[in-house]
Amino acid sequence: MTLKLQSVTACYRNRSVFTGLTLPEIPAGALVAVVGPNAVGKSTLLKSIAGLLPIAGTMTFAGENLAAMTAHHRIRRVGYLPQPLPQAIPLVAYETVFSACRSARGDWSREETELAIEEIFDTLGIRQLALRRLSEMSGGQRQMVGLAQVLVRQTPLMLLDEPTSALDLHWQLNVLNAVRDATSRTGSIALVASHDLNLALRYCDQVLVLSPGGQAVLGTPAQVLTPELLARTYGIEARIEQCSRGHPIVLADRPLSASVN
Repeated sequence: MTLKLQSVTACYRNRSVFTGLTLPEIPAGALVAVVGPNAVGKSTLLKSIAGLLPIAGTMTFAGENLAAMTAHHRIRRVGYLPQPLPQAIPLVAYETVFSACRSARGDWSREETELAIEEIFDTLGIRQLALRRLSEMSGGQRQMVGLAQVLVRQTPLMLLDEPTSALDLHWQLNVLNAVRDATSRTGSIALVASHDLNLALRYCDQVLVLSPGGQAVLGTPAQVLTPELLARTYGIEARIEQCSRGHPIVLADRPLSASVN
């Protein structure tokens, strides 16, 4: 079960974001950080894979053409968390997660559905939110409920657009631990767009770096993260060091002149 993109061209608001984008195959069980500066195309890429934007080229998952999937089949195969937070509606969290689960997993009994919901609320540490209305929650709490709506469906492909943007450090770690566990346990693939390079590197085994001009590099952190790439992508002078546990850390020293990009 792999994700493969070949010669993909995608546009957003009549502007070409990628032209002929081809990536190495992403294997089962991979947790991939999608990083890059603002407006480089992280959200566009995830929306394209999710089937929300038209593309030219080929996107396949487990040998299936993603663009040709019916909506019913796609919702069982692909879980997508958009960047905007879930709306502050008067429904309680349990109802919204139950509805998301039933829409994708009609083959589950009510008992199986309820068990899956309880497990994901416990995994994310949000059981106390189950009977609270989204209209009474903070943005971060609604973001956790939105993630629960994706994870509870147990799709083999997850596309998460900045899932930690509204969260403090404790909940950021909760989220990434849960996603890491899901990919390791089930062999699913997760692409996680993030602006926090070091947090992403701590949990992700591959990094997809999107650079201005539609360029993309995919590989392990050791393979793709170099001072030269960071200068070209972010316009910064930076170093890649290792923490005491051997994880890579990006240390940004200073901005470079605009001419670098």
